[in-house]
Amino acid sequence: MTEIDEADVLAAAMAGSVLNGGARGARQVVQAAVLRRCCHELAGQVDPRGLRLGNVVVAGRLDLGGLTVPFPLRFESCEFEFPLAVEGAELFELAVTGCPRLPGLLGNGLRLRRDLDLSRSTVAGACWTSASTSKSSAIWLCESEIGGRLLGIDSAFDGLGGRCLQADRMHVGGTVRFIHGFSARGEIRMIGARIDGSVDLDGAHLQAADGAAVDLGDAVIGGSLFLTEDPDDRRPVIDGRFDAGSARIDGRVVIRNATFRAAAGAPKGSIYARSTAAGNAIDAPRLSVGAEVNFAEGCEVTGRIDLSMSDMSSLSIGADCALHAPGLTALDLTNAAVRALVRLDPKATVEGTLRMSGAVIHGTLALHGMLSDPENLSIVGGSAMTVDGDVYLTGLRTSGGRVNFQGATLGSVSAAGARLHNPGGYAIRFSQAVIKGSVRLDDEFTAVGLVTISRSTIEGRLQLTGGVFTCPGPAPGNPRGHALEARSATVRGGIDLGWKAVTPSADFSDTTTTHLADDPQNWPDHFTIAGLTYERFENPQGAPPRRVWDQAARCAWLGRQTEFESGPYEQAARVFRQHGYTDEAERILIAERRHANRVNHAGASWLTRALDVAYSAVGYGYRPSRVLWFLAVLLVLVVGSLEIPAAQATLRANNGNGVVFSTAGPLSPSGGPASAGAAGNGPARPDACGDGQVRCFSPVLYAIDTVIPLISLDQRTTWYADPHAPWGEVVMWWLNLATMLGWLLSSIFVLSLTRLARSP
Repeated sequence: MTEIDEADVLAAAMAGSVLNGGARGARQVVQAAVLRRCCHELAGQVDPRGLRLGNVVVAGRLDLGGLTVPFPLRFESCEFEFPLAVEGAELFELAVTGCPRLPGLLGNGLRLRRDLDLSRSTVAGACWTSASTSKSSAIWLCESEIGGRLLGIDSAFDGLGGRCLQADRMHVGGTVRFIHGFSARGEIRMIGARIDGSVDLDGAHLQAADGAAVDLGDAVIGGSLFLTEDPDDRRPVIDGRFDAGSARIDGRVVIRNATFRAAAGAPKGSIYARSTAAGNAIDAPRLSVGAEVNFAEGCEVTGRIDLSMSDMSSLSIGADCALHAPGLTALDLTNAAVRALVRLDPKATVEGTLRMSGAVIHGTLALHGMLSDPENLSIVGGSAMTVDGDVYLTGLRTSGGRVNFQGATLGSVSAAGARLHNPGGYAIRFSQAVIKGSVRLDDEFTAVGLVTISRSTIEGRLQLTGGVFTCPGPAPGNPRGHALEARSATVRGGIDLGWKAVTPSADFSDTTTTHLADDPQNWPDHFTIAGLTYERFENPQGAPPRRVWDQAARCAWLGRQTEFESGPYEQAARVFRQHGYTDEAERILIAERRHANRVNHAGASWLTRALDVAYSAVGYGYRPSRVLWFLAVLLVLVVGSLEIPAAQATLRANNGNGVVFSTAGPLSPSGGPASAGAAGNGPARPDACGDGQVRCFSPVLYAIDTVIPLISLDQRTTWYADPHAPWGEVVMWWLNLATMLGWLLSSIFVLSLTRLARSP
């Protein structure tokens, strides 16, 4: 291997030509001291085109630290025996391209007017500087300033067990491009860097034995961040954690056809590493992105994505993307702020939890993919989140966890065609949520597990048309095994219960709505509606026309309550009456009393049951006309009995002077009719009333006076049955019984009128 003379080097520098040391078929050697002399002592003689060398071996340590070099330095296909040192130097341009061997680059505090180009070069080394006491690095650029671009196209960086690039607080005026065939073994660390352009990692393969593969913590990127396939369809592969905590990206984050794999173990080697970062493939809490974060088609992430407390325009996970974090949080948006859209494509799959607790989405939330293997209980953890726009869950498929929107504030919710499977708990939960639009769990929506909207407020409509709700049995948080629960909910736009099936039960206790659209025969075998209030009935949407105000169907529906409650009967009767169906309302209330008697008087005494039967015969007071008919029958019976001569023969009256009268006239002391003149001093009179001494007996008037207590005709007070007369005791008991029945029936009639008068 021959050595190039200093004169030849100087001549090429003065001419601005390329000094090619490989012209004779092998690389020639250039002493590092000669190059330093050209950059320092002879700098004024070098052509403005700079010092350009190709296919040479730089022997010795080239140390340009602290020098000011006003011309470009370009090394093409060169080899270096020692790391290139440019710490604290002020250079015009530095290009080390196509170099198969560069043991390192020491550039802390470098000031570079234009580009730093390391394209197609292999930089492998483990250099130590005072910038770190715990890690070595192949390239050091801490506190450096690069006026142009930082390029690593088709390059290979190897930290030999340490970092491959450490550039904390670096400032790059242009873009950072590590693209195409670029590969790195070791961490690329640019904490606190300011990059005025974009960061492009298209096709890059980055690998870190432990901890972070890329660390952009606290970095400020004026452009965008790209991790996409290169023109040859080479996928970016990140083996290790991608850190961007507290970074700010003014443009977009575009990730397409990329593979991320979290480090196998916990972070090592740094006392500053966060324990919570273990298992994270992308660790970017408090990330700020001016535009969208787009995981476009074909992305595969193994490990967690932490975007908690981040701020971005939108977030989308595209077709054929796969997030693998089984049993962990796959995507963490806790307390994040999204100005527009969060979207999961229908062809995307997620193993793990989508955690969005406390997040604020000013636009739309659209989750359409396949979710499985959650962390703990929630497969979508959206408690206390806010979505100003609509929530679309159409086509969403879940397995083994709940979709949780407890305490959330949402625009509207549409889950048409969703398939939610969580037999051991909640399928979807809207407890204590505020939904400013409608909730649609319709169009083949299927849930295995509990669906609850308890204590929620829905400003629009609750639409369950075509939904299938199933719960295999009781579970923690659902001890009764309900498939659908809406306790104490408020639905201002009405409830449409045109479901396909609910098994085994539903609970609408204390729910308030405007209208109830349902088919009474389509309710589940068990349901609870105590406290359910509504203003009218309607047909479910899309159902065939049927009679809405069907009192018999409503009574049958109310009679199937799991536990008897009188409130639902009274609510239904109130609604019927308010819409002009007074008779039907009374029939519902009669059905209520029958149901109550069956429940409350089961096993009661015969007397109680007899009274119930008697009370039911008059419609429990809601049919006072029946009382009048019973009174009329009783009157006829009493009149008929008093028309019988034997019964009349038992009746007696007294004129107050000791003279006893029968219906045939005064009686003699012997008990028979008195002879003529026995009643007084005058001639005998045929008058049976003793010439007005007693009130004349009339069977009709006597019956009225006996049966109807509100009317007094002095018949009952004048005439009484003599128990000593034949059949007298029987007549006496019969008349007393008729009086009691009259009192009872009259009281029922009066109470019935009073109740009806109080009814709204």
